[in-house]
Amino acid sequence: MKPLALLKTVAGPLVAAALALALLTAWTAGGQAGSAPKLSISDGRVHLATNADATSAYFTIRNSGAADDELVSVSTPITDDVGFSFHTYTGYAGRMWMTESLPIPANGLLGMTASGANIMLGTPPKLTPGQVVPFTLRFRHSPPIHTTAVVIRPGTWTPAKTT
Repeated sequence: MKPLALLKTVAGPLVAAALALALLTAWTAGGQAGSAPKLSISDGRVHLATNADATSAYFTIRNSGAADDELVSVSTPITDDVGFSFHTYTGYAGRMWMTESLPIPANGLLGMTASGANIMLGTPPKLTPGQVVPFTLRFRHSPPIHTTAVVIRPGTWTPAKTT
């Protein structure tokens, strides 16, 4: 093979490799290489069910890491019927929809509330105020976290003070 033909054959892959190397170098220099979410969970609570069909669980999930993450599933021994929902309100009109996951931004938090994102628990057993319920939260990029939530009457929760 002639040198010019050989150069034309390898030029495309060489340019692609050089571009990939340049982009990876810029990503590393920008401090993004190896960054990961760093999650912590607090304020676990479950509303005492006001009907036999469903109730909700809430957590505050802090991400002190430099990468986004997502809560992708939750399990608890009190029910197999678990999902994520969002609630929005305009005046007195409310809208609720189910979603596959809940985003947790880098250096931010996912603060679940009755009027925002929460975990729906279908057909819960009879719960009592003060009861502690175990949960396993699973994330797209982070390992699962085992935590608990306390059963409370709706409208009685106050967030933990942070310093």
